[in-house]
Amino acid sequence: MKKSNWQYLVDTLLFICLVCISSIGFLMGFFLAQGPTAQEADKYFMGLHRHQWGNIHLYISIVFSILIIIHIIFDWKWIKGKAQKLFKKRWGVVLILTVIVSFLVLFLFWCFYPKYPASYEDYGKKAGERMRQTEQLKKGNQILDEIVLQNEERGYLTVTGQMTLLDVEKATGIPARRIADKLGLPSKISFDDTLGRLRKRYSFTLDEVRAIITELLSKGKKPPEKKKESPEIQQIKEEKIEHEKKEEKPKGEKEHEKKIARGRMDEDQSGILITGQMTLNDIENLTGIPARKLADKLGLPPSTPLNETLGRLRKRHLFTMQELRDVVASLIEKK
Repeated sequence: MKKSNWQYLVDTLLFICLVCISSIGFLMGFFLAQGPTAQEADKYFMGLHRHQWGNIHLYISIVFSILIIIHIIFDWKWIKGKAQKLFKKRWGVVLILTVIVSFLVLFLFWCFYPKYPASYEDYGKKAGERMRQTEQLKKGNQILDEIVLQNEERGYLTVTGQMTLLDVEKATGIPARRIADKLGLPSKISFDDTLGRLRKRYSFTLDEVRAIITELLSKGKKPPEKKKESPEIQQIKEEKIEHEKKEEKPKGEKEHEKKIARGRMDEDQSGILITGQMTLNDIENLTGIPARKLADKLGLPPSTPLNETLGRLRKRHLFTMQELRDVVASLIEKK
């Protein structure tokens, strides 16, 4: 096979790779949804997830790079001769600078691209944090993203990671700047950023926010004086206490402590905490019920990955967490 024929083949493959790389780039950039807040169904195109399209993009890029090297080897004499004709004795330096500039373009993008854009702040957590949360869920610990405060003047105040410092100011009457100073946040921060974004960036916890709000709300207030109760009221209270003791449940019965949580953190009748961050394998470890059996009861296809989170599965296969809890409870009763 002639060299010209090989060159034609390499150039044809380069063109095919270039079209594929560009098409996938436009698909991922303009048509496929991204981020944890987007619907999971919007991240699929022709049956493939955006991460799978990203893998295909990577594989084609590797082939494209190899073909570029082959193309340069075939045309090296022409490249060298043209560079010598244009730049004389400095042709070697010019070619080296061309390679350096190609990497410099990437570096310039990195320099001027915003490092902490608000649209990317909620893009999940690192693998270590996810593993820590999974371990806590296995031990029965509850991971809350909200705190509830009780105040005499304002009643119950719920502070969540989705709230901003301005929202907290409206709810509590405490200036946002004062809370930020107590947390040790810099003066340049935006009060419109959510607490969830701020705590990822500046490493504080919602418990610290709760302690600061409680301290500032109670600061300067004198403890209320206890009113003297009449003997009749004291007698009624004593009788009520005795009545409650008589109606106490016998020892050995399980009592579920009320938990302040969102709907996805509710506890089912079996006493096992099932959340959207868990997988079917996690439920199998907690209950002993085979994950495959749970998937079949929910009507999931055999190809369903058992290590995918329940939150993603229920969006894709349209079952509810309550249906899953009912299935788990029924299978535990049959054991």
